[in-house]
Amino acid sequence: MKFQVKETRNRVVVVMLMSLTSLLALSIAGNCITGSLAWHFWRTQKTITTPMMFDRAFTSTSAEGDAALNSMMVRSLINLRLSVTPETVDGQHAALLRWVPSEDRPEMKKALAAEAEYVKKNGVSTVFRIDDETTDTGNGDITVRGVLSASTSNGSVLLPLPDVNKSYRLSVGYVDGLLRLTAFPEVPWTPVSDKTNRE
Repeated sequence: MKFQVKETRNRVVVVMLMSLTSLLALSIAGNCITGSLAWHFWRTQKTITTPMMFDRAFTSTSAEGDAALNSMMVRSLINLRLSVTPETVDGQHAALLRWVPSEDRPEMKKALAAEAEYVKKNGVSTVFRIDDETTDTGNGDITVRGVLSASTSNGSVLLPLPDVNKSYRLSVGYVDGLLRLTAFPEVPWTPVSDKTNRE
């Protein structure tokens, strides 16, 4: 009788240990699957945003943004650099530099300082009207063409300032959910003849 009870108890303990081990294995597998799905959905989750002052919504993830986001950011960055007055130029250029990575900042800062000095010294106010945005599908650079209008209010420039056709190339990258402006040079202005790449 004692032998049967001990054997039965051993069987029950073995069955319980096996069932607990099976439950532990299922729990670990379930946690791994749930964790990998959570990671996947966190990385690929799309956020739709409709910002104030812009005409269309954009979608973005933690790794990329769509063409509408790029267009909106390009318009904002262009306005920060080119639509300035003597009173606002320093603040707008400082805001623009926040989008530039630290390794590209010294060169950009030098160019912006020269522009700010000219604007403040001569009392020039400028407005840039965008006529066209073209995206280079090879490297993602965006070329913006438009008209730069300038006027003087209190500076030493006495000549009339005609409207000037200007073109700028913006190298914009998307890193960890943030846009980074790595280059913003003026490029030779060419008339827009091919509208197929227009965003």
